[in-house]
Amino acid sequence: MLPSSILALTCRAFRDLALDVLYSHLTDSLPLWSCLPSELRQPHRSSSSPVCNTPEQFLPLILRAARVHIFFNPGSFPFFLASAPKDAPLFPKLRSLTWCDSHLTSIPTLSLFLPTLEALSLYINNAPFCQAVVPDLRTTAPRLKALEFRGHLVTTGDDPSEIELLLLGYPEGLTALSFLLCDIPSSLLHDIALWPRLQWLTLKLGSNSIPTLPLQVLQPFPALTRLHISCEELGHFISFLRAFQILTMDSDTRSFGCRNLKTIHVSAQRCSPGSIWSELLIIFTRTQLEHIIFTEGCRHQECPNAPSFFDFHPLLVHPTALANLKTLVISPVITSSIALTDSDILTLARTCPCLEILNIGVCNTPISLYTLAILVNCCRELREVSLCVDVRLDALGTPPLDDDQAALQPNTRLRKLLVGVSPIACVGPLDPPTAPDLMRSIPRFLNMMAPLLRVSWIPGKEGLQKMYNKRWNVVSNTLEVMAKGEVDDGN
Repeated sequence: MLPSSILALTCRAFRDLALDVLYSHLTDSLPLWSCLPSELRQPHRSSSSPVCNTPEQFLPLILRAARVHIFFNPGSFPFFLASAPKDAPLFPKLRSLTWCDSHLTSIPTLSLFLPTLEALSLYINNAPFCQAVVPDLRTTAPRLKALEFRGHLVTTGDDPSEIELLLLGYPEGLTALSFLLCDIPSSLLHDIALWPRLQWLTLKLGSNSIPTLPLQVLQPFPALTRLHISCEELGHFISFLRAFQILTMDSDTRSFGCRNLKTIHVSAQRCSPGSIWSELLIIFTRTQLEHIIFTEGCRHQECPNAPSFFDFHPLLVHPTALANLKTLVISPVITSSIALTDSDILTLARTCPCLEILNIGVCNTPISLYTLAILVNCCRELREVSLCVDVRLDALGTPPLDDDQAALQPNTRLRKLLVGVSPIACVGPLDPPTAPDLMRSIPRFLNMMAPLLRVSWIPGKEGLQKMYNKRWNVVSNTLEVMAKGEVDDGN
């Protein structure tokens, strides 16, 4: 924002262009009403107060409002009502709005923003607001394509809720729909599955979200490209896949249910056994996804299951399924262990040339430094890696596997390497000039592999944390100096 403000003051020719940028995306109403006279900057004044307003007083506000494209939580301001044009929207270019005020008194102001909206995020935590706003959205927001509901308002019961009736009333549906905190029933999901244009879907799976009867839909979610699920555990997500035919679950075929689907992002609140993780990896050998993200968020002391153990290898059985993969995040709880070998990483490097983010939650069995280097140098787009690495005294004594791999060029995109509680062993003091060569050679090796890399250390199991923390800090600090030197030389 600040550079645009400065640019707007430097030259009259730049003024309009700079102001368009400055007011296009607002997270606060202050830039709008700060231009009003001081006697009008009282959004909470009583309606009984004398009002002596002229159109000229509100002209600066109207001109600024005409530049706004995205607005986050503007709040309720009575003077907007007084100055709003009667023949045109106050915000003619507004396309996206996030509205967090669920008081009934805010509805008149909300109505000013709706006519031009294409994306709306509503925070709903009480029934009266929902009943007053939601049923009329089809007419008050005729251009709406993306709709998001926040809050804990649960849509259950025998009679359809206002939200259900609204969504059932879209003959062609929306392109994006999100339920961040409230569960939705399977009956509503059944109807949403018929929408021909739905591309983005965000759901919180609850106990009533999975249907008990087979889904009578020939091709559900035909246009879906991105699916984001939050659930209690990963087993619920697998049930969702089966029930709504998101993926074909026949083990004898590799046909893909939603052929346009590119991204699956699942956040589980509890840890899952290794068998569930293994099943998921096998399922995704039947896809052509670009982004696969699975995370578990529960803490060890709250986890009812025993620590999980599973192999990474099942995901690599059909390498062609990973040809377009750009993001791979498999992050179970820290008590889990993923069996990952150097051979697995080499297969991944050969089959995923487009890989940009690789995150195994640093829960894997350690891989060698040379294998890491081959992965980083083969996947030229790779910019973030989270892996446990094995660094022993003789780790750098192993030669490359062949001359081609030895000649790989450094990766200039990689910035972030998370090594977790990776073992790093040496003897003697760590501080120069008496530090062993290992503490100097590892940063040099990593710098040759990726000149702009920063190494980060993640806390883990307490014993390993105490053992390796200081050593990896030495490596990180040395590498950071090298990376800064590389940047300075390039400039």
